[in-house]
Amino acid sequence: LSFNQPWGCGCEATQFPIPTYPLVAAYQANVDTRATGSVWYRITQNATLLAKTANNIHSLTGTSVSLQWLFIATWDHVGYYSRGTNKTNTFQAVLATDNIRSYAIFLYADGLIQWPSSGAQV
Repeated sequence: LSFNQPWGCGCEATQFPIPTYPLVAAYQANVDTRATGSVWYRITQNATLLAKTANNIHSLTGTSVSLQWLFIATWDHVGYYSRGTNKTNTFQAVLATDNIRSYAIFLYADGLIQWPSSGAQV
């Protein structure tokens, strides 16, 4: 998830973090959606999702929060660079806030990470 400006083609190897470029890397690899998969996001204030996320934060950190909104980004069956389609990955990033503190949660479903990096050497 890049902020302020798009992140080029994403096909070059780059050391992380990048001090001059604000981003959240849910999965640092060369995702390529030109041949398969899709990426979408939503901002929600759905009470059920807010409560579920607050419970997850509490169980992981011991902190009780009253969340105000969530930003949920989903990478659904995305391929790898360059147009790799024989293996796909599905994962999510959830950014949550109570308007005082912010949290980043990364979700990787069992069996849905099939390639670790470009070239899918699995």
